[in-house]
Formats: sequence, structure tokens, C-alpha cells
Amino acid sequence: MWIRDKIKSLFQEAVKKEDKILKAGTMETPRDTLCSKELDLSETEKKERISVLTPRELDVFLLLLEGYTLKETAKHLGISYSTANTHQMAIYKKLGVNSKTELIINFRNLTRVPEANERNQ
Repeated sequence: MWIRDKIKSLFQEAVKKEDKILKAGTMETPRDTLCSKELDLSETEKKERISVLTPRELDVFLLLLEGYTLKETAKHLGISYSTANTHQMAIYKKLGVNSKTELIINFRNLTRVPEANERNQ
């Protein structure tokens, strides 16, 4: 029980600290939070980053953006969970994000993702 109380206390402190920072105006809303970061990239810059993904990484990327879990993504694509995880880590590195949350926050609003044949021209 002690550990649960300690975790709850730490979480509450973090939320209070974030609220204090937001109220003071020293952090742009919602650019950076305790859980994720928003990249300061234009839509064109985001599409350029996506263009370096391999076709299979692009498949994984699109499914993750739709909200699929990594396990569901692997099953949908007919690949192992380990392979899907490898693709996910490569995607994070190439796009400059650290989590699925950051991936969705930063790339959810793209109107069109370049097709594989367009990227190779």
C-alpha cells in the first residue's frame, strides 16, 4: 500500500508543477507536457520526415496513427510482434518522437501521407 500512495503523491506533485508552469506562462500550451512533446514542424517538414520511412515502416506508422496497438498492428500486417516493435523504434528515431503519444500528437493532423512510389522519385 505504501508504494501505491507514494506513486499517487508523486503524480499529484507533477500535475501541480505542470499547472504552476502553465499559469506562469513559462511553457507554451500544449507544446511540452510532462508526458510528451510537440514538435515545432510545419506540415511540409513532417511529410519530409515521413518520406524517409521504408514502405513497411509506413504501414506500421499509419496503423499506429489510427490507434492500433503494436500487437494489433503486427497481427494486421502478418508480422511478429518483435518485428513490429523494431519498425516502431525505427519510426520513432526517424521522426524524432519518443512514444506513441508523441507520434499521434505530432502527426495526426497530416492531410495526406506520401505514397511509397512518390517517395522514391
